[in-house]
Amino acid sequence: MNKNTSPQSRSTPRPRSQARGRTVRAERTPRAPHPSGSRQSSGSAQRVARKAGSKAKARRTPAPLTKTGRIRRMLITAAVPNVVIVLIIMAIALGGLMLTGSPMAWWYTIVAETWMVFNLAPVSAADVHISFLPALPALILAAVVAVRVRSAIKHKVSVKDLLTLLTCVLGVPVVFTIIAWLMLWDAGKVYDVSPPNLAQALLRVIVLHLAAMAGGMGTRLWRALAKRYGVPRQIIDAAQIALRYLGYLAIGAAIVFAVVFVLNISRQGEMMDEYPTVSGLGVAGLVLMSLLYIPNAIVSTAAVLVGAEFSVGEGSVSLFSAHLVPLPPLPITGGIPASMPGWAVALMIVPLGAAIYSVYKKRPNFQDALVATVASAVVMLIACYLVSGELGYYGVTGPKLWTAAGLTALWMAVVGSAVAAGFAFVAWRTARMETGASPDDEHADTPAVDAAATDAATDTAEDSAEPEREPITDPEVVDAEVVEDQVVEDQEAEEEGAATKANAEEDSPAEDVAKRQEEPEEAEGEKRGVAKPVSQQLKDQMGEKEQDSPSENSPEEGERG
Repeated sequence: MNKNTSPQSRSTPRPRSQARGRTVRAERTPRAPHPSGSRQSSGSAQRVARKAGSKAKARRTPAPLTKTGRIRRMLITAAVPNVVIVLIIMAIALGGLMLTGSPMAWWYTIVAETWMVFNLAPVSAADVHISFLPALPALILAAVVAVRVRSAIKHKVSVKDLLTLLTCVLGVPVVFTIIAWLMLWDAGKVYDVSPPNLAQALLRVIVLHLAAMAGGMGTRLWRALAKRYGVPRQIIDAAQIALRYLGYLAIGAAIVFAVVFVLNISRQGEMMDEYPTVSGLGVAGLVLMSLLYIPNAIVSTAAVLVGAEFSVGEGSVSLFSAHLVPLPPLPITGGIPASMPGWAVALMIVPLGAAIYSVYKKRPNFQDALVATVASAVVMLIACYLVSGELGYYGVTGPKLWTAAGLTALWMAVVGSAVAAGFAFVAWRTARMETGASPDDEHADTPAVDAAATDAATDTAEDSAEPEREPITDPEVVDAEVVEDQVVEDQEAEEEGAATKANAEEDSPAEDVAKRQEEPEEAEGEKRGVAKPVSQQLKDQMGEKEQDSPSENSPEEGERG
């Protein structure tokens, strides 16, 4: 009989549902959700661990040691955003020329002029000089550069790396600006364009990219540099207070400008009616240009809120008065009020609130207030410088630089000094209340103080009475220290052995435990000399005799043999 047909060789018959490879999944009882959410916590823990591991690996990655490798890496970091911007400009300019059917010879001129606009450098065409340029493209470029700088130095960086990166961040746009200037100089021989003032263009480019570099470094790196060169960390914290103050001021200025723009929305139609020849495409271009000028409007509004003036040629606007001239046909200029109401002075509460909110949580002292004042003045001066300039036939346009910077610093100085004085007074009063005590309390505490002083004097006398001990030079004492360490190790080993034995006894059966407990008792009984029963003693003696008899008879048996 074949084993396949033998009944003994047949396996247990399977259910019909599992025959011919068909399986039915067994019904599982639904698991109750874990009260602590272990799966979610384990998943989040794994993600955190993976992220921390990647960061640690990035920190362990060695930086390039050679000078060539360092320059190559930093040059790529600084060149990528500028090259990307140039490529975008070239593509947009080429598309615009193809759509409008303009000659391709204009392409180089458009690319050079647009590069100047992206870096807030002045442009000139048809004897019209414009340096009051839209700040939004430059803000985008600075943000991209700051992100690239941050990605290059967020894990590991040296001072040489920072110097190399700074040189590349400033050198690449300077080289591109010089190339664009040369292209405009060459195009000026054919077209009605002229290169701008090279010194002014390079100054704006350097200031813009230097600000991007400073912002990309981050607070942690600035604190590390301050610690390395012995600069008090308090200066970095105070500069951070100033930046927070200017940030709150910018938010308040944006809100105020939006409200004023909505209230004067009717003026937009009036301004556009004065230019009936503008087509629909021209209107779209004006709207786009207005959007690009939004950062300029925010900075100018902030300058007006602190008490400075915004000038458009011979016209000016402040919280106290307004004197306007015919403005450019831009929708954003409709937000400039033609007259200033008397209650506009109440808007000074915006810089006041921004200063208080930025200073109160940090509890600064007078030194912090001074540093924050200087930092706020410098940052406001740079911002107003970048968003102001000449606007063709209108002349100088933008906020008054030194007035805006001085008043911004004045708000911070007044509020910071007041808050610092308030916290100093509170701290002085609290210290005085803690140190000041009533006469009864002083008399009650006197015996305790005297007793403590007496005990201290007694201990001092006893210590002085002891003879001076000679320094220990005996090598045996050193060996004794090692021996003491060994003793400690032996004691720990004995404790571990006792613990292991206890665990073994817990795991062993009860009978074995009883036998192990009886054996030590018997051994202890023998050691202590406990009397055994008579029968047990006779058996022990008989056993000893039987063991001795073979040894005694062995010589006789040898003789018989």
